[in-house]
Amino acid sequence: MHRSLAQHPTASARVRPGRSLLRVLGACSIALCGVLSGCGSSPARLTDEQVQRNLESVDFVHARIKERHFDPAKVGPAWDQAHAEARQAVAQSRTMPEARAAMSTLIASLQQSHFGLIAAEAYAEAGLGNSDASRPESGSGESGANAGIDLRVVEGEATVTRVTPGSSAEQAGLRPGDLVRRIDGRSTANLIDAVGKIYEGKPDQAMMLNASLVSSLQGAEGSTLRLSVVDSSGRERDVSLRRTTPSGTPVKFGHLPTMFLSIDEKRLTPAAGETGGPIGYLRFDLWFDPVRVNQAVTRLVEGCADCSGVVIDLRGNIGGLGAMAMGVGGWFIDRPNQRLGELITRENTLRFVVNPRPRPFTGPLAILIDPLSVSTSEIFAGGMQDLGRARIFGQPTPGAALPSTVEVLPNGDRLQYAFANYVSFRGEALEGSGVQPDERVEPTRRALQDGRDEVLDAAVRWIRSNPAASTPPASPTASTSNAGASGSQR
Repeated sequence: MHRSLAQHPTASARVRPGRSLLRVLGACSIALCGVLSGCGSSPARLTDEQVQRNLESVDFVHARIKERHFDPAKVGPAWDQAHAEARQAVAQSRTMPEARAAMSTLIASLQQSHFGLIAAEAYAEAGLGNSDASRPESGSGESGANAGIDLRVVEGEATVTRVTPGSSAEQAGLRPGDLVRRIDGRSTANLIDAVGKIYEGKPDQAMMLNASLVSSLQGAEGSTLRLSVVDSSGRERDVSLRRTTPSGTPVKFGHLPTMFLSIDEKRLTPAAGETGGPIGYLRFDLWFDPVRVNQAVTRLVEGCADCSGVVIDLRGNIGGLGAMAMGVGGWFIDRPNQRLGELITRENTLRFVVNPRPRPFTGPLAILIDPLSVSTSEIFAGGMQDLGRARIFGQPTPGAALPSTVEVLPNGDRLQYAFANYVSFRGEALEGSGVQPDERVEPTRRALQDGRDEVLDAAVRWIRSNPAASTPPASPTASTSNAGASGSQR
């Protein structure tokens, strides 16, 4: 969320994990420009006024983080010394990239997620203006438009993992498993290599690799996306796709740009020879619009009286409102006062307590995650895993669950900083460690080409083999143990 220096976050806005996508856009714009081709002409020399604003900005970065950081030990004498060095480097900087690099070095010394600079140019390109009036609405050139495909790094290459029905990508014949060699003339291999080196050895490397590919697909609505694609037969061809408004329901929250919530609901019926009932499946990609998400979960649970299990798919879900994790968790917990974890600031501690709904689902629960399951997705998946209520499938999450906010700097850039820590039910910080799946499943290109979802298949196999899945779950009672119902092992 962005705001002027004079504004402060409201209580409801503060109790939420930060939007990691903003950090991705800013970090990629700053770190990769100069590494990849197409970053524009040489930067202009700074004026005296710009130098002064940069100095004011590095001072603000130092002071604000020192004031708000949840761990005073992280912003002690070493932080002050890092600021002194950064300030000297900013004063000597001749261009904005040099000044930003100096400030980024200061911020990077914290070695934590949700701390970073967002360049003013990147902020504008992301459709984030200084005010609501300056930010384009959907349908008027919003830069988050896409062409209906999703990319991930699969087996080291940029691979199509999802194609939106009816999109220009589908009309052009793109299919899951296709490789994307170039995006608007830029090599995806170079992008993967550059981002991989920048974040080498860091827990958020996989997140940054995948998010860089996703953000590379985005642009102004109505613009053309040009791709070089290799299909399953090995044939390479060039395709031109039209970027359109993302599918899903528009969601507005505070000063954030318009987002689009997509929800996928279905019942997976038993295959020939399989026993048990259907399996309920729900996928949503944002923890926003509590009413709409809750309605979807309500339909899932109320329609699953005969289900052998439930799958919650959080792959690609970049987070949102942290408190929603408690509401959704209540549909799968049958004991009161269950705790997902704690949000800790300098001033207080907020416990994420889950209480059961009137008729929760108590059968086997599987949760699917990947490197873009961030923030609230980590809080929910990790908390349900700690409680022994769910088994987790997929790839590790990046451990980027710190609640954060974004403020405008005197030079027009933005500072994203975390103001709280999140600690799991077991007393372990999610930051830097993330959620580790009980069953790690890496997607393969072959499976994508064959139309198979290996992560979902693994979850379905577990549910089908679970003794609790042979019969529909019993009506919950006060003494029922949900840990035994799920059969999950940490």
